[in-house]
Amino acid sequence: MAVQGPPTMKELQQRVTMFHAGDELYSGAWLADFQRSGHMAWQTCIEVLQKGPLPSCDGELLQAFSAQTLARLARAFVSWHKDCGAQKAAKESLETLIVIHARGQSLVWKQLALALACAELWLGTWAPAALLLADSLPEIVRRELLVLPAELLFDHKALPLTSRHLREAAASSFFRACESVFAFLLAGVVDGVAEEQRCQIAMRVLGAWLRAVRKSSVWLPGVDAAAPLRSLASQLQQLLSAARQAPAEAAEVAQQLARWRSAPKEAAELLKPLLGCIFSSTHGNQSSSDMDEGNVCYDRAVDDCSPSWLLPLLSDLAADFWPRAALGEIDLDWEAIALQAVAVLSAASGDALALDAVDAEAAIGVWQTLAETIQTAVRASESLQSSNTDAALFYVPSPEKRVRRSQEQWQLPRERLMQTSSLQKLFELFALKLLEYMRLPLVPEDEEALAALQIARASAECALVHWSSMVSEPSAWSLELRAPLSGVELALAEFCLSESDCMSEELARQIEVVFWFFGAVSSSAAEGQPGFAAATAIASSAIAVIVPHLAALDAAQPPWRALLWSAACVLATAVNVSPSSQPGSSPVLLEWMLQRPPSEAGAPNFLELTELPYARAVEAACQRLPTGTAHTLVGERLFLLTFASWTPACAQERSLEAQALLLSALRHAMGSNPELLCQSLAAKVLPGLCTAVDRETATSSSGSWMSPGGNDQDSAPWPASRLLFETLTALLPVGNPSSDADHPAVRMWRQAWHYLEAALLRCPIDSASEQPIKAASQALREAALRAPALLPEVVQLLAQSAAQRESPEAPLLALREIAVGVPCPPVDPLRAAEVLDAAVAAAAEALLQKTQALVETPGELAALFGLLAEAVRPSPPGTAGGGPCEDRLRPLLIARRVLIGRCLSLVSLALPECRSELATKHMMRFAARLMSAEEAQPAAHGEMLSVTLAPLCAAVCRALAAQDFLAEPEAVAEAGELLLVAAVAFPIELPAALTAGLGQVDLPDHSKELLQQHMACRAEWSQKGHWLEQLQQIALEWQSERRFNLL
Repeated sequence: MAVQGPPTMKELQQRVTMFHAGDELYSGAWLADFQRSGHMAWQTCIEVLQKGPLPSCDGELLQAFSAQTLARLARAFVSWHKDCGAQKAAKESLETLIVIHARGQSLVWKQLALALACAELWLGTWAPAALLLADSLPEIVRRELLVLPAELLFDHKALPLTSRHLREAAASSFFRACESVFAFLLAGVVDGVAEEQRCQIAMRVLGAWLRAVRKSSVWLPGVDAAAPLRSLASQLQQLLSAARQAPAEAAEVAQQLARWRSAPKEAAELLKPLLGCIFSSTHGNQSSSDMDEGNVCYDRAVDDCSPSWLLPLLSDLAADFWPRAALGEIDLDWEAIALQAVAVLSAASGDALALDAVDAEAAIGVWQTLAETIQTAVRASESLQSSNTDAALFYVPSPEKRVRRSQEQWQLPRERLMQTSSLQKLFELFALKLLEYMRLPLVPEDEEALAALQIARASAECALVHWSSMVSEPSAWSLELRAPLSGVELALAEFCLSESDCMSEELARQIEVVFWFFGAVSSSAAEGQPGFAAATAIASSAIAVIVPHLAALDAAQPPWRALLWSAACVLATAVNVSPSSQPGSSPVLLEWMLQRPPSEAGAPNFLELTELPYARAVEAACQRLPTGTAHTLVGERLFLLTFASWTPACAQERSLEAQALLLSALRHAMGSNPELLCQSLAAKVLPGLCTAVDRETATSSSGSWMSPGGNDQDSAPWPASRLLFETLTALLPVGNPSSDADHPAVRMWRQAWHYLEAALLRCPIDSASEQPIKAASQALREAALRAPALLPEVVQLLAQSAAQRESPEAPLLALREIAVGVPCPPVDPLRAAEVLDAAVAAAAEALLQKTQALVETPGELAALFGLLAEAVRPSPPGTAGGGPCEDRLRPLLIARRVLIGRCLSLVSLALPECRSELATKHMMRFAARLMSAEEAQPAAHGEMLSVTLAPLCAAVCRALAAQDFLAEPEAVAEAGELLLVAAVAFPIELPAALTAGLGQVDLPDHSKELLQQHMACRAEWSQKGHWLEQLQQIALEWQSERRFNLL
């Protein structure tokens, strides 16, 4: 029942009481309508609260609801109070009420404080200095009033201030008040005397304030970014005293200082003593000399070494100040930070049996961030040097932007990186601790411990990728880093000389972690990167260690034998990925690997861990086989590994993936003689495979997939068909694409074409895996890209499949990848564009016939518009030939105006209720890429777009209000880009279209006005990123309104 006229206080009290008594349906709806009444609700709530704190329970509930209502309405303060007189009166009423209730219910005064902060920010009158002098308010209330504006400007619940001037006014207030605010927050803090709780609150508020001040500098060009830090430095002793009492909260303050990149010197002067206080509280602090001497304490209890709450601080330090300190640019104790980072890793890892994968992943991530920061600085330096050398090839920003970038973007010349020894010391510390903590569990059958270790190792491997480019010289590997490898060499030699025929588990565990580590390091650098030479040298050294003692690995008992074989294969891969130092020689350990597949290691339960790494290692080795000749002996062994024990009835997904890798290896081993390869497969493999495919097709003719061996729940669907398609892929040319229509692979493909047609057009699809249509689509994609002579048939079949099948995602995705990657040359770009244009149009026309089904299937929607958005992608501004088919495909598709118009209509229909973030992004990207006047017939193109402009605006607005993911930066950027390009393409038509579109959005008028004002004032925003941030706040506000409307 809606509110009819101003309610009496008694009626409002009854509704609130009934709501809390359980009448959420009717009283809840009535109270929601009351809050929507705006000015009437405001006046009523003011009257309720003017009576002062009420003693009864019902009275407390009434006043809490009234305060919440005022806080909610104040988020749109200027919409409810439009003239200056009303605004002043409303603000003064809030000031009076907060004094009245300052010592009453905390819920009431906190909501009143929120309302007052909103009002002052909207009016541009917020002044922290006035709060500090308000002796009538308790200290806790004043602190709340200080921290709320920071949240209302820079947190997820920020006000949707549409005026840039209001943000600048608030930002300026933050800067001006720093000195007095810092003194207020730290007043009375004396070492050993201050209450712990008081210090915790002071540190929390100080951290929030510093964050707001730091972010405010973005809105104030030319401001002295170091001024707030100098103000805080005047309170240094009080700050350190509070930090000793509240180290966890002080870490939040230190985080903000670590992010103060516009004034690194002043920030470091504060950080250095503050970090000392924080680190000393963890009971894990040690002197920097401990790091040199290796006396790091790891025998304390894990919880006492370094608490996990240090991780965010360490991560922020690794993002700038820590590496700069290590290179001597900032005065910080970088070694103390390193010891804390190692202690956190120690606490997270402990041992493999107690490994916390989440904490270990985060602890390793700190070291990865450190390496990434240095890499970014080196790239920034190289980019600057390149721009100075040839400015005509690069965008040269304005002097003001160059100054800001030089302040906030660290630049590190590579020569200086090579000259420093501190990074080598850091890497050594990190590496030795990985070797200590990344060992396999004593009982490798412990699935939980093994899974946690695999996650931690994956994180470590990612971190080592970034470290490898910095440890780019073999000489950088100290004796300490080589010691584990030397220890393994000695242990293997001693074992070979012993009479033992069984390797101990502890020795196997030691060898395996060393193999893993050096394999990870050696595989971390790609060819051409700075660390590639060092990685190759390290891998060669490791291989030289194990080759004389390979027989010892066979003496390990299962499952250690399987794990050691797998680790040795991965280590060998690192050597095989580099060009052979001796032309004509075989890759390292290839013959040894081919004789030791995981299936013969005696550990079938560990195939899940060893089968795929083995297959990848063999593929990498075969990729480095000398070209110009067919390696028949290798090919024969690969034939046996791939097909000898293959049983379609019990094939698993993992095994099929491994077979695909082995077939790729076969392709590289025999690719120099495609005729021989095709003859061999045609004679030895394809007949049996085709028979198996026919059998599984016959057993699945009833309309659903069924294994020929029965309903085996563990078997992969359509294994024979998928292996056939992988085998056909193995026949494709190696190296550059071949447009030779007489290539033997082209003949073989055409002979097997009916199997591809069956998979794409007729075979029942397994809903969980999308097989066999997925495998067939992937094979056709490879055929179009590697053997372009098949391009016309491939795209036609894919388009036909997308048009006819109920699951068109796989063929649509394959079409998209072909459109992006079709090789021009050797393919004529115009011919490729014509072929793709016909295929894309046919698929889109067919899918548009089942619009409702498409709207209800987000995956298909994403696939369709992903294809369309890529097909109409133009070249980057100022360039040519960067679009699909060298810019030939876009004009052909755009010329189909009826089709494009129908696609845009589908966007307008599907976008508002689409629950798929990917589909939403693709739809908005497609529409945005059409908003251009640079077409062959701009008048006709513009007319087509203008018809859909209002529905598109309505769809975007409804989606912003309905979809939570559109409040995330990446997604909202797509919506913002669409609105901005539409404003450029249709500057006159857009305002009316936006007004019409907003009329279809179920939001209050004042909320709709936010977007209209934001679009109208877009020219006032000097940076696009700031404009998008404000759009994000509007989306959050709309979504809050939507949730409120659902009550």
